[in-house]
Amino acid sequence: MTDRFQDQMEENASLLQRLEPSPLSRRRMLLGGGVAAMGLIAAACGGEGDPFVLEDPPNEALTSTTARSGDGGGGGGAPPSGDVAIAMTAASLEVLAVNTYDAALSAAGQGAIGEVPEAVAEFATTAKSHHEAHRNAWNELLTSLGQAEVTTTPPSLQRTVDERFAEVTDVGGVAQLALTLEQIAADTYFSVIPKISNADALELAATIQPIDMQHVAVLRYVLGEYPVPDTFANADDAFTG
Repeated sequence: MTDRFQDQMEENASLLQRLEPSPLSRRRMLLGGGVAAMGLIAAACGGEGDPFVLEDPPNEALTSTTARSGDGGGGGGAPPSGDVAIAMTAASLEVLAVNTYDAALSAAGQGAIGEVPEAVAEFATTAKSHHEAHRNAWNELLTSLGQAEVTTTPPSLQRTVDERFAEVTDVGGVAQLALTLEQIAADTYFSVIPKISNADALELAATIQPIDMQHVAVLRYVLGEYPVPDTFANADDAFTG
């Protein structure tokens, strides 16, 4: 896993060197929509009734939860808890990221978002592959513990992403939506790392979170923002169900 983490860091660094930041005027135009997007999606993060809830004791081990049937959300019995809930939430966020990048690349291929710089398209393709690997890693962990793979997205976030994506007309809009999702993912990992007791789950979260933060930095740069505005990491936009 260390080699994979290093490879992803090098890919992100290489892409960043080839990207050009947006002009200041474009940055100002995008920031207004970006604030609105962040606000709407952040509001969705705090909804109630979502099956992916992180309200469990921080030291409950993965193996203490009874296996469930279905595609990561069905089956009878009690809702998932502890590390299992965290792993399922992580997998669902990765599914959402993969689907969103896939939709963006499809829109680009159809010419629906205007001209897409080659380096931006390469970043989207690379980021999608990262999230696919992260999704697969979480699902491998879940299935190794008798759990079903997660193939669905958090409903509240999916609805909001669909609404925002329908309003996208250019590369900047896609980049802003991707930035919002990457920030939510990074903040979510940061918020749950202290709560994880399973060693494999902890290693996954701790090695994925920095990659998502690098995605955030690249997207900020594309949008003409300072790539690393915060002195310390935080969990302000963490998804809590």
